[in-house]
Amino acid sequence: MNDAERFAIPSRLDDPERWLFWTMDEAAVLMGPAMLGLAANAFVTGLVIGVGGWLVLRRIKRGGRAGIMMHAVYWFLPGEVLRLRGAPASHRRRFAG
Repeated sequence: MNDAERFAIPSRLDDPERWLFWTMDEAAVLMGPAMLGLAANAFVTGLVIGVGGWLVLRRIKRGGRAGIMMHAVYWFLPGEVLRLRGAPASHRRRFAG
């Protein structure tokens, strides 16, 4: 047995964490509206909205634009959501003078 066989590094080490068949963000987009619909006594409507959101998210991620969600969170939500220390606050438009 050579060293390559004894010390093999798994090729799927950096895969995202999964819940059943979906990544965690896909599961949240899918199940969030469904659970809210269940609480509001409109489960089918929530499920349809969740599946639609999941399809949109999957299309965004497939195109290599998964980072666009982080950009949207940075620009449209308060700074406490991401807690980025190296980036300026998104509401600042002028940095000099």
